[in-house]
Amino acid sequence: MRTIFDVIAAQALRTPDSIALRGETNQTYRELIEQAVELSERISARAEPRRVLAMQVARPSLAIAVILAAARSGCPVLPLNADSPPMHREFVLADARPAALVRGSADGSYEFDDAAATPAGGEPATDDLSAAAYVIYTSGSTGRPKGVIVGHEALLSRIAAVSEFPGFGPRDSTIAMTAPSFDISLTELLMPLTLGGSVVAAPAGTAVDPALFVEAVQTYRPTVIQATPSFFRLALAWGWQGTSGCRLWSGGEAMTSSLADKLVAGNDEVWNMYGPTEATIWATAALLAPGGPVSLGKPIPGCQLCLAGPDGQPVTEPDRPGEILLYGAGLALGYLNRPELTAERFLTCPTPDGPQRCYRTGDLAQYRSDGSLAFLGRTDGQVKLRGHRIELSELEAVAEEQPGVLQAGAVVRNADDPELAHIALFLVTDGQLSARDVRRWLAARLPQGMRPSHIGFETSLPRNTAGKLDRRGLAEIS
Repeated sequence: MRTIFDVIAAQALRTPDSIALRGETNQTYRELIEQAVELSERISARAEPRRVLAMQVARPSLAIAVILAAARSGCPVLPLNADSPPMHREFVLADARPAALVRGSADGSYEFDDAAATPAGGEPATDDLSAAAYVIYTSGSTGRPKGVIVGHEALLSRIAAVSEFPGFGPRDSTIAMTAPSFDISLTELLMPLTLGGSVVAAPAGTAVDPALFVEAVQTYRPTVIQATPSFFRLALAWGWQGTSGCRLWSGGEAMTSSLADKLVAGNDEVWNMYGPTEATIWATAALLAPGGPVSLGKPIPGCQLCLAGPDGQPVTEPDRPGEILLYGAGLALGYLNRPELTAERFLTCPTPDGPQRCYRTGDLAQYRSDGSLAFLGRTDGQVKLRGHRIELSELEAVAEEQPGVLQAGAVVRNADDPELAHIALFLVTDGQLSARDVRRWLAARLPQGMRPSHIGFETSLPRNTAGKLDRRGLAEIS
């Protein structure tokens, strides 16, 4: 079974003295592989193959070496978020039962935290992890995090597919600024190294500080920048106007037309990317055009999708909503220690290609008359308030279209009390807008039932570890 280590080691044989990493440190392909081999020996002394290896490493150069070393040792890697609340971290460790935990030190070395792994160790996870490359935990609708198991075959398939579309070559480079606990980081960290390209290791804090971001981009001139719409919106608000010679890949949240137009104006290409963790990093891509519609685009090579109606049958007619089903190469193996949830979300469904193993995304979309795919929000993101069906994501998108609005987040307050239930909208603005200005904007664009009763102004909105809007945190704002 081929792993990401095998692929990058083969590239290192072809270009041993080429620079693999730039930025915080310069490292050749030969040096990277030597580091990974040495570390894999230390891992093998602590963990048998198929046992989970937990990783708490922030520096991109260290993260790459751990991922490659784990693959060589036959251990699926579990990236931990250093900022996770203690209870969340304890749950993840207890659920994944890692055999070892490796940390990255400030001086660029590694240390094994055997004490931290021991309470969660003991017997391995019940699932067969012989084909697993990594496990990433995502939020669950019940509040219980769930570990998505992604196999080596799916990872290699996706990296190769994204290299083809939107496209990446040996002369390209990425800037690695996404936390390893967010799966899109793998395209930043690994994809260039499979092709002879390079990775720019961004300084700590780049993902939240537009000034550091702009400085790093100007210094190292990466050809591909990947981030969420929220981050690009933050960078534009700071004063960044784009970078010539860069292609942007934006995903993880819904793209708005106003943001798309601003990004397209200042960069060579802007791609709207879509893909849940369960489908391995990205599943579709759309090249955005000036003034054009925002689309999910088409599936990347090897990935297939269809829309399913309430009856489970494929939807092909324009303007008819359906749930996005993904199938083909790249699907995750399932959820760690959650067979019932795996059976619920990964199941055989009718598709235009016959019965296929599909992942039910819970995302709604519809085909436009021109054949493009429009994202409509979550199947579980719809709320009903006083007889009106409301998509909170739609309200947020309309609010973010208003000049001066940088970020928007909406929640339903007192949902269990029909008399008191109302929508609260929270905004981050440039400081020039009043609640009256916002109400006038929304009144001109939304029906009465979709307009918020409360409008609050904040300096920032809560985000989860993947950089997405944290609705639970938003609901706690007084």
